[in-house]
Amino acid sequence: MFDPVYSITHDRTAQSNQQDTPTGVSLFFPSSRGVVELQAHDGSTLLLAATGHIRDFIAQRLNEANEPTAHADLAPVTARVLAQPTGSAIESDLFVLERARAVDPALHRKIAHQNRRALLVLNPDSGTWRTTETTTLERAANERIVGPCLTSRSAQQLGETLDDVYELCRYPRELALAPNGTACAYKQMGRCPGACDGSETMDAYHDRFARAVDAVEGGLDVWCRGLRERMQRASEDLDFEAAALLKRQLDAVDALARDTLGHAASLHAFSCVVVTPAPRVGWAQCWVFNAQGCVPFCSIELLDNELLETLPSLLAAMCTPMGFTQPQLERFAIITRYWLTKPSKQRKRRVSVLDTRSDDWSDGLRPAIEAAQRPGDPGHDDEEHTLLPV
Repeated sequence: MFDPVYSITHDRTAQSNQQDTPTGVSLFFPSSRGVVELQAHDGSTLLLAATGHIRDFIAQRLNEANEPTAHADLAPVTARVLAQPTGSAIESDLFVLERARAVDPALHRKIAHQNRRALLVLNPDSGTWRTTETTTLERAANERIVGPCLTSRSAQQLGETLDDVYELCRYPRELALAPNGTACAYKQMGRCPGACDGSETMDAYHDRFARAVDAVEGGLDVWCRGLRERMQRASEDLDFEAAALLKRQLDAVDALARDTLGHAASLHAFSCVVVTPAPRVGWAQCWVFNAQGCVPFCSIELLDNELLETLPSLLAAMCTPMGFTQPQLERFAIITRYWLTKPSKQRKRRVSVLDTRSDDWSDGLRPAIEAAQRPGDPGHDDEEHTLLPV
């Protein structure tokens, strides 16, 4: 697991007892992105932040310019300043998440809440689905989890599309009463066979629900491909009524927004490789998100042809399902934030998430390393930010 350990520590109390030393604490720290923590005399954490410029951030929060500022002057209560340079904002975010988990429960909850992502939960036993978030998942043993979804609304849209395509029950309370439930308007419109009132057997309903689970767990692209293939076969068999129905189903799935649901698939076998800029300029850092957490694997430059050749197999050997513990869901949510961020002309992607469930994930490894090694423009750095200076 990623272990947040600071590489730079400065004791302000020791500095005050020395002579001929610089009075500006920030001068002891580099001008690079990273994580900063200020500690009080009793060792408690006063501030924990990710920043794009360690030295400037420390100077500002300790008010070294001795000027009026909107921030509280923390110099009188700060005994120690700790910092860890990082190569990317996602590395800083992961560092802050793990550190906050240990020293500041309130900040930890705030980070988890801000980064939360929606999930679709399918229950084969009841034949129903619900939406939840990475901060609130309570999962029964047999339930299937699909994600990530950008918002709860997008997860809801995914579930509603399953209802439309597979004619699932929209009223779980009535379904639970089957065969003595009350049929709704969807049965009258011919859009539900009516398992709730016994018009359809529950065995038939559960078979259809299982097909819905299989479809959504494969992701939107696989789902659409399967519908196209079935539609093509129906056309070749001159079954135009079936082809027309499949065309309507395909249109419904195709209409789902790829920017919010394009990566949504089964999370039960999920792991990924994350490629980020490394602290060393011109190098890339490879991470694996697996059952052990988000694990830094190696730094690499494109000139290292021997490592590039063996890297896919080395990374693949580390890929194990992430699991659904709360700490893992919180790490997944942070990774997902970068995964779902769209690049633009001004803000090119420098952090790549490679989904190892895909057979061709390793094809993206070299381009991801190239992107991570690309020099960042300080004026258009999509990663620079300050996270929760408390």
